[in-house]
Amino acid sequence: MKRRKLISLIGGLAIAWPLASYAQQPKQPPKRVGGLAPIPCPLQPDNLAVRRLAELGWIEGQNIVFDCVSTVGRVDQVPALARELVSRRPDVLIAGPYSFISALKQETTTIPIVMLNGWEPVRLGLITSLARPGGNVTGVAWFYLFPKQMELLKEIVPNLKRVAFVRGVGGESPEDFTEVRKIGAEDRQSSASALGFTWQVFLAAAASDYDEIFARLEAEHFDAVNVPGNPLNAENLTRICELAVRHRIPAVGEVDDWAKCGFLLTYGQDISWSVARGMDYVDKILRGAKPSDLPVEQATKLDLVINLKTAKELGLIVPPSLIVRADEVIE
Repeated sequence: MKRRKLISLIGGLAIAWPLASYAQQPKQPPKRVGGLAPIPCPLQPDNLAVRRLAELGWIEGQNIVFDCVSTVGRVDQVPALARELVSRRPDVLIAGPYSFISALKQETTTIPIVMLNGWEPVRLGLITSLARPGGNVTGVAWFYLFPKQMELLKEIVPNLKRVAFVRGVGGESPEDFTEVRKIGAEDRQSSASALGFTWQVFLAAAASDYDEIFARLEAEHFDAVNVPGNPLNAENLTRICELAVRHRIPAVGEVDDWAKCGFLLTYGQDISWSVARGMDYVDKILRGAKPSDLPVEQATKLDLVINLKTAKELGLIVPPSLIVRADEVIE
């Protein structure tokens, strides 16, 4: 009897000992994802990035923490905000557009950076090549679509002669701005020569600048305006849409929401797809992959949205052949 009790006791200890050892193992701290964001922080549960990472097994507050720094109202402070975010030593950084990615890259060469919409990253020196990015940057690359946007616009405005390019500034270092301006100018000039129009850049550094710019565009009889989706322009989306309608200037952009608020047409990469794909990169890096080993992926989903209501108000006729090619038509 005593022998049976002794064997049972030893057996129980043998089972309990590894369980106790397992229970005493220190809990792994959650991974930290740092984001330099052109939207308000903190990120909400319905945010696409949060939802995609949850699908991949990364749950906010459990095994992952989002450290989000917003640039809304602070676009001119991007370098300082990037420095602040990097100083917190997250496991991986996410950012877009180019000026945000560049600001983070200038602060760290070791923390992985995932681009959500890195514009022309090879030409601008963010990576070595798409297949072999090298360094600490990878993610999703975007095309510069000004030439294609103008080609689409000319189908609606065949007598296109003068085009304004309105760019919001803020957050770029002088070197960044010079290089971006040079590359953008080359592509715009190539498009202008091919389609027979001239172009002029207008820079907005504050919200009030847009009023003056659009008033001038109407007074000087510009045929159209192209508005890229950089942070300051995005922050002033409603204002820009209202001004374009008020001054009766056909407006072209790259973000589909802009057509919904009054732009004549938009043609650009699908930001939802880009963010979701970017989170796939975050997942791989958090599981041990090196950014230098992850080829950069080019956005392949491009959306054309046409606002027929705006076209009618401007007295423009959209060719049926263009309407059938649109991904969305607003009537």
